[in-house]
Amino acid sequence: MKRGLALVALACAAGMAASAHGAVTFTFFDPGAGPEITYTEGSDNVTDPGEATWTGPNVTFTVDGTDEGLGVVVFTASVQMDLEIGAVTGQPGGTFIAPILNGSFSFTDMGTGDTIISAVVGPDAGAVLALGSTGNIIAQGSGGANGLVFTAGSALDTFLGGLTLGPIFDANFTLTNISPAAVLSDNDFLEDFDANSAFTGNADVIPSPGTIALAGLSMLTLVASRKR
Repeated sequence: MKRGLALVALACAAGMAASAHGAVTFTFFDPGAGPEITYTEGSDNVTDPGEATWTGPNVTFTVDGTDEGLGVVVFTASVQMDLEIGAVTGQPGGTFIAPILNGSFSFTDMGTGDTIISAVVGPDAGAVLALGSTGNIIAQGSGGANGLVFTAGSALDTFLGGLTLGPIFDANFTLTNISPAAVLSDNDFLEDFDANSAFTGNADVIPSPGTIALAGLSMLTLVASRKR
């Protein structure tokens, strides 16, 4: 009988885990102080890759967990970015594609100094796309070390409650007003440019193991009390 009750509790907890699985979105609009992103030309993928850094002001960073019943929280956040960019690998339709070799970016709550979210960008995660004066820095991953991996900081953990991030992530920094317009250098790297930027990111959320265990324990207690 006890084993049967335990299986009921486990099944109920698994059901709760499945129903809680969803996504949280992260956004900021172009702060309008432009340019915010600076790209520096490289010459070699190994010894001297290109580099994209955030050189703009703080942003209004919105975390939307409405789909999970968490509501919305807005931070004034600083942005850190350091991405190594490789040589251009293709020009479909006139769009330059330059792979992200590795790097990271993060957002920090200026009110408390706590990290909101940080990201590691692996060599299979994404690319810089540039066409004239517009483009994108895009990355995605499913938790593997070579993709994009988001990690919640303490500020985001508080908002998420018993949920954790993972395992599917995507991120998009828009590039607008690229200046000078994107062109290819003699060594196949994009030449230096500055750009304005906005951001959209998404992450799956799932219950933490502790939350699932507590849910199972609560359900077990409920079922046992009904049996009595």
